[in-house]
Amino acid sequence: MTKTETQLSSITASEHAAQLNAETRAWQAEEEGRWAGMLVEDQDFWAKLGINTGLELARALAAETISDMYKEAHGFRPSMDFNSMTLAELEAKIDQLFGE
Repeated sequence: MTKTETQLSSITASEHAAQLNAETRAWQAEEEGRWAGMLVEDQDFWAKLGINTGLELARALAAETISDMYKEAHGFRPSMDFNSMTLAELEAKIDQLFGE
């Protein structure tokens, strides 16, 4: 497990969502007219989805990004076993898709 993965596994999904939302709010404040969606910060919401830790949330968001980017590029969703991939592998796949 990488340092980032270890750090993310030690916080809740709602805590990680709050961190991401804070980063998004800061990005929005940098320039007028920027908008973005926010993540739910209620731990019960994430727990109902089986997402309990920050690492689980980060992996779920990365898998969602891959699926969306792949569909945009190829017209259909990929058939990948996201559950077997580490966060680093998921992030590398995102970088690869950005290059397509």
